[in-house]
Amino acid sequence: MVNTLFIVDDEYASRLKLTQLIRALPSWRIEAELKSGEELFQRLLTSQPDVILLDINMPGLNGIDVLAQLGQHHCNSEVVFTTAHSRYAVEAFDGAAADYVLKPISLERLQLALERVAERRRLKQAQTLPQTLISQVGHRMRNVKVEDIDAIIVDNGIQLAHCGAQTYPLDTTLTELEQQLPIHFLRVHRGAIINRLRLREAERWLNGRLLLRFIHSELEVLTSRNGARQLKRHLNV
Repeated sequence: MVNTLFIVDDEYASRLKLTQLIRALPSWRIEAELKSGEELFQRLLTSQPDVILLDINMPGLNGIDVLAQLGQHHCNSEVVFTTAHSRYAVEAFDGAAADYVLKPISLERLQLALERVAERRRLKQAQTLPQTLISQVGHRMRNVKVEDIDAIIVDNGIQLAHCGAQTYPLDTTLTELEQQLPIHFLRVHRGAIINRLRLREAERWLNGRLLLRFIHSELEVLTSRNGARQLKRHLNV
């Protein structure tokens, strides 16, 4: 899973340094480089990142002011301050900033901050994740336990949750499910999401793909090349 970032800093050299560091972190992607709080609020009208890397001393609104106003813009992004000034740390944490990183920034310190943020987001997500999904056939509805699902496969335009030998149709699209399900559910193909905790083995296949098999099922899922790379990253192989 790739996490998204906005960099907000009025100094070009600082934005460039952060960009160079983040390129060394494959699970993070920069979606915007912005020069001010005003530019940030304008961009938030169309998209929200997972994390905002925010400077403090900027023309117009400073970083502390920006943090205080994020709620008014319905922004749920985590904020990590990247600044040369240590004296604002108490205000930053009082405002629920996730971390406070002093310049000059090392790769190790930035990576630590982003790992903390990712864990913080996982904990928040775990509090709101669905424990079951609804499967409806005709007038009958059934609760399907999320942790019983091996994979969700699109078959003839229908999303099917595979749980051992049983399958259950779902009305929710894979894109919607990808946002709702726990982090161990991975999109390994445009038509497949798998539960990596229920994987039995992954066999190397043609063109860098993987053929996946599951502990409690005879189901086999063939990943895309990008899906195979994502899965290997999560499995640390």
